[in-house]
Amino acid sequence: MSFGAPLFLAAGALAALFVTALHFLARQHPRAAPFPTARFIPERTARAPSRALRPSDLLLLALRVAAALMLGAAFARPVWAPPRNGTARVLLVDRSRAAAGAAELRDSTLALLRDGDALVVFDSAPHVVHGATRDSVRTLALSNAAGSLSAALIIAHSAVAAVAATADSVELILISPVALDEWDAATLPIRAQWPGRVRVVRVRAAPPDLMRGTIEIRGALDDPLRTAGLGTRHSALGVRVARGTSGVEDSLWAATTGGVLVRWPAHVDGPVLDTIGAVVMGDDVVVAPFTRYSPPSAERRVPRPAVVARWGDGTPAATEISSGGRGCIRDVTVPVPSAGDLVLRENFRRVVAGLFAPCGGGRGAPPVSESLLGQLRGVAGLAPARAWTQRERDTPPLTRWLLVAAALLLVAEPLVRRRVA
Repeated sequence: MSFGAPLFLAAGALAALFVTALHFLARQHPRAAPFPTARFIPERTARAPSRALRPSDLLLLALRVAAALMLGAAFARPVWAPPRNGTARVLLVDRSRAAAGAAELRDSTLALLRDGDALVVFDSAPHVVHGATRDSVRTLALSNAAGSLSAALIIAHSAVAAVAATADSVELILISPVALDEWDAATLPIRAQWPGRVRVVRVRAAPPDLMRGTIEIRGALDDPLRTAGLGTRHSALGVRVARGTSGVEDSLWAATTGGVLVRWPAHVDGPVLDTIGAVVMGDDVVVAPFTRYSPPSAERRVPRPAVVARWGDGTPAATEISSGGRGCIRDVTVPVPSAGDLVLRENFRRVVAGLFAPCGGGRGAPPVSESLLGQLRGVAGLAPARAWTQRERDTPPLTRWLLVAAALLLVAEPLVRRRVA
């Protein structure tokens, strides 16, 4: 048992001692003695305080001491907690496309998994595995979705509550290739909320996709995008770049083949916005006097597209939506000038290669740097389990019972005092 305010226990004990001391001051009849003017004394019982060797009115004393002790214990907010020992563990298993193979992931997880551990499997959306966890691990398969370390770390906090009730420490184990595309701006702030170190077990990362499909640019023969250096990594099922208008057959092609349809107009008749100086995609930044234009109104009605690239002020420069099947459709609003050396720049080529990457960013992302990995691991010891102990915000049940018992004793005290009198 633990107490939220143990000083009230001491206050209750002091009150009980004070009440006990008062009961040693008994009021007794004085000895009779003749006195000449006794006729002037009123006709009533005369009493005087005196010290006694034993307390008087033991029943009253017991009621008052018990009430004082119960009030002190109630205000001390007692909480019954089972004894804590051992280390609880939470395993985060990365089944996203960043992992090379499901077999290695399953073997690494089964080698570490113990009875009573909490198991969280994640890609872009983590979930806690309940029930027969070993059977679930044996059937674990990789996902085509990107992983999210931030989402996994958030779920880890809620998974601790199921295993940390009787433990004195908690260990977080991450089984993942820890690829760069699983990292975002919120990962380190969320990691900082975990009050201990993270044990990282790295598995092999997926190799880069090889160029097996084709890149089809539907535009003029002198289109500057043809000389942008398309690179050697893109979707294995092909990329179709519509430099003019695209129709329903293009969307059906992306949906049925799993390819990437890039709608990248070469000429725009719509409203032209201000000139802006940079396009940002991941770690690549292209600085040039781009003239930003507004996408067609039909594009704006697409619900919640994923942002692939942004302008320097943070507004989307390229977005991606699912085509309803295995493929996807990307809308790019970055103009490609026909004059100048922009299409020959290495950073612009990397941005173009990223715009032609597989849906969702593709497999084979590079691993995070050693400095980021060190921050993820941390240098502290195991997290204390009490950090996740959820104390009741209202009055604990034991406190309520003690207050009720003390109130009953205080109500009974005048009744007993009247009877003794």
